[in-house]
Amino acid sequence: MNFRIPEEKKDAFIKKAKASGTSASRLLLEFIDNYLGLSPKNDEEIEDIKKKVAELEEWRERTETILGELAA
Repeated sequence: MNFRIPEEKKDAFIKKAKASGTSASRLLLEFIDNYLGLSPKNDEEIEDIKKKVAELEEWRERTETILGELAA
């Protein structure tokens, strides 16, 4: 797929994507998937994943604290 876009807009898009830790291609593909209703994750699933990640981070911090106390 090819389309024309002003050079300054293209550069700004690529720069912002990189600053966000992703790529312009990835963002465009995500947009297309969302537009077509192909996005595998809905907001509820994303929130559940975030909650699980936070729980794992908390568990890791507690484990590191306990290990540090045992080493001392």
